[in-house]
Amino acid sequence: MSVVVIGDRQVGKTSMVIALHDPGTKHVQVLTDLKKYYNPDTGVIAGTSRKEEETLLVEVKLPGGERQIQVHWIDTPGEAWENKEWRKTHLDAWQDMQAKVSHSQAVLLLLPPQRTMIQPNLLDDKSKPDDFPRPDAWTNNLASWLQFFNQNCATVQHILISIHKADLFCDFQAEAKRWRYEQSKGMRWIEYNEYIRNTYFNKADQLIREYNRQHSTSLRFFITTIKNPSLLELPWIHLASYLAHSKNDSPNS
Repeated sequence: MSVVVIGDRQVGKTSMVIALHDPGTKHVQVLTDLKKYYNPDTGVIAGTSRKEEETLLVEVKLPGGERQIQVHWIDTPGEAWENKEWRKTHLDAWQDMQAKVSHSQAVLLLLPPQRTMIQPNLLDDKSKPDDFPRPDAWTNNLASWLQFFNQNCATVQHILISIHKADLFCDFQAEAKRWRYEQSKGMRWIEYNEYIRNTYFNKADQLIREYNRQHSTSLRFFITTIKNPSLLELPWIHLASYLAHSKNDSPNS
């Protein structure tokens, strides 16, 4: 399965994959060695200055047993999505990226929280609410991403959008407890998707409705944080659940 991980600059794409390599995750584990992306002694993560491509072996534990899937992880510098000049000066890389996204089976987009969502008391000393986009800028940014999907993802089967860094804008421990995946019970995907969309994506409701109206592949919504494995695993469990079903089935349980 080809999964493309994309998102704005410094949103946490690389740290998300590294966190799934951590033994703390219960149902999802990146088995591939990721040491080149970070210093295991200091925990410092290297920035992505160029397009990186890696075939990752990801193991997902489902009710039917452990399932290992190949994930072609494509990580790019945030400038690739934010800066039109970057696309002009790196035209070959940009066109290659468009082709890879177009031919992938799934796309996972990570977004930062918008400014009014942030709870200032949850920020560290190096961060402030002004570091995050204003609501109108956040909505415009999402509109740009949806336009990109419209142009490049006609055959992509799964488009997942997650607001990352949930530890900064909600009681993420309570959300994790509420939606924790348990093999014996399965996952209420439709209920989860509607809840996340209505609670955290409500500012973009009209954009989402319009996109879903025009496309057979509906968007799916998540919140994630590297500080809680239960939330971080859900997009990957969702994708693996579809892999475990036939093309005509849908994992709604």
